[in-house]
Amino acid sequence: MSRFGFLSIAAVFMCSGFASAGRLPTKTVGMYCLLADDTVANYTGDADWQPNLYPYQQKGSNVIWMTFVNPEKLPALPPAMVNLAGCKGKDGCPGKDVPTIVSVGGEAYSTKPWSWLASNKSAEDMAEQIAAKWPSSIDGIDLDIEGVAGNDATSTLLTFVQKLRQLKPSFIITQPVYGYPQINGENYMVNTAWTVDGKSHNTIDSIGIMVYSDSESLQYVKDYANATHQWQGFPIKVDVPTEAIVVGVQGSASDSAITSLAASVKKQNLGGMMVWYSAVFDATRNKAAFSYGSDDASVAKSTAWEKALQNMS
Repeated sequence: MSRFGFLSIAAVFMCSGFASAGRLPTKTVGMYCLLADDTVANYTGDADWQPNLYPYQQKGSNVIWMTFVNPEKLPALPPAMVNLAGCKGKDGCPGKDVPTIVSVGGEAYSTKPWSWLASNKSAEDMAEQIAAKWPSSIDGIDLDIEGVAGNDATSTLLTFVQKLRQLKPSFIITQPVYGYPQINGENYMVNTAWTVDGKSHNTIDSIGIMVYSDSESLQYVKDYANATHQWQGFPIKVDVPTEAIVVGVQGSASDSAITSLAASVKKQNLGGMMVWYSAVFDATRNKAAFSYGSDDASVAKSTAWEKALQNMS
């Protein structure tokens, strides 16, 4: 591992840009780190291996979203996610105060309804199992419900979240959304999370706009922050506080694009940025873990993420 520079950087995590227990940082640079994919040999949801973060990920992010859990395997977690969350504060791992959040679903796991959202009872049962079985090193859940699954589930998804919130009040719950609101379940969660004028109902903590092309995600902020001033019949019926909106950016963004987006996040008082995506190092096999191609932030390993985090604070 030493040749990749996995050094202790505890001092970095003492800055105000990092979260206390049970909440997202005020300004987030969150990376979606690839840890499990049932279609990739050696990296399925059942594979037991030790992920390590590269130094740019440790210094340039203050939230780690761990992707993806197959919703049909819940409440079980991929061992790699447990391993990364469980090594906080050690070399090659997230800082002790960096939230590690399990991302459930994604596009590939949303092609059919999630079975445990079929009824309020099964949704509550799943929340109870997660609350009882997930280790304390897991700080939250990201509900990336898209496609068929997202259009099938509405009230039962809220039931799941409300029960989980009751059982784990400090758990971080994040909701990715499309740029233009078009998934029933996502829209329902947004519309029930805040009042018309933006007061929280204490269900989800933030939304993340899943548009990953430089600063393009910014053009969709108004669809959530200023939704009540859109046209009649607009899918979003509440105004989401800007500080609860995290905007997307691709991992391969140029340094100038990262810097520009960070400046806009600060100027508009947004919650931060989320990076899709970022591959990790496989310490078990002493090699880079799996990746999906050119949008991987771990190709350039840019220091611009760290500078963005500093500039937004």
